[in-house]
Amino acid sequence: MPLHETGAFVLRTFTIKEADKVCVFFTRDAGKLRGVAHGARKLKSRFGASLEPFTEVSLVYFQKEHKELVSISNCEIVSSQFAEGMSSEMLGVMHYLAELVIEFIPDHEPNERVYKLIRATLEALRQIDDADAKERNEKLPANVRYFEIWMLKLAGFFPHWKNCGACERDLTGQATVWLTNEGIPQCSACSGGRGEELRPLVWRTIYEILTQAPLKFLSSPRDARSIAQVGNLAARLITRVLERELKSYEVLDRLRPVEYAVT
Repeated sequence: MPLHETGAFVLRTFTIKEADKVCVFFTRDAGKLRGVAHGARKLKSRFGASLEPFTEVSLVYFQKEHKELVSISNCEIVSSQFAEGMSSEMLGVMHYLAELVIEFIPDHEPNERVYKLIRATLEALRQIDDADAKERNEKLPANVRYFEIWMLKLAGFFPHWKNCGACERDLTGQATVWLTNEGIPQCSACSGGRGEELRPLVWRTIYEILTQAPLKFLSSPRDARSIAQVGNLAARLITRVLERELKSYEVLDRLRPVEYAVT
C-alpha cells in the first residue's frame, strides 16, 4: 500500500462513527476521491482546520486494494479560504461551487483545468471578500456565473458559443442571438425569432467568461441584469444535465442580495 502525495482541495466532509470523517477531495493527480480521516472529530485531531471546505491542502493517503475509500494519512494546509467575519453568503457560495464540482466531475479522473479553475476562482473570492459591500455585491454573482459556465464547459455540457449552432455564422456583433431549449445559440435567420432572446451585452458577457481569466473578467464593471440572465441560463443547463436542482442552489439563492436573486 504505497503512500500517495498530491495537492488537493477539500470539497465536503461527512461525519461517520464517533470520531471519523469521510472527506471528498478534488486532487491534482488523482481527480476526485473520497477518503476517511480517522480521528478527525477528536478535540486534539491532527487534522485541525485542514478539512474545511475549499481549503487547499497537501494530501497524503493510501488505498487498500478493492476499497473505494482511501485512508488519509496526513493533510497539511496550503491555503485556507476561511477568515474571521466571513459572510453567510460567501459560505453559501463555496458550498454551491463545491457541489458543482462533486456533481459534474467523475471520480478518479484527473483534470488540470478544473484544478486551475478552482484555484483561480478561490483567489478571486478572496479579493471579493476583502472588498467593500457594494463591490462585493457586484462581483460575487459575476464570479459564481463564471464558475458555472466554465464547469459546464469543462464537463462537456456547454455548447459552442461563438458561432450559430445551425449555420455556423460568427455571432460576434450580431444584433440579436436566440437560444434553443438546449442552450444552443442561433442567429436570427436560423432561429426564426423562436427561443430565448439574448441582448448583445449578455452574449458578450458569456463570450468574455469563456475567453478571460477570472480576475480579468471581474476587473470590468458588470451589468447586474446581464449577469442574472447568464445565471438563469446556467441554472437551466445544470438542471437539464442533472435532471434535478442542486441542493445548495436554493440556499444560495436565498442568501443573495435581492437585486441579484434569480427570477
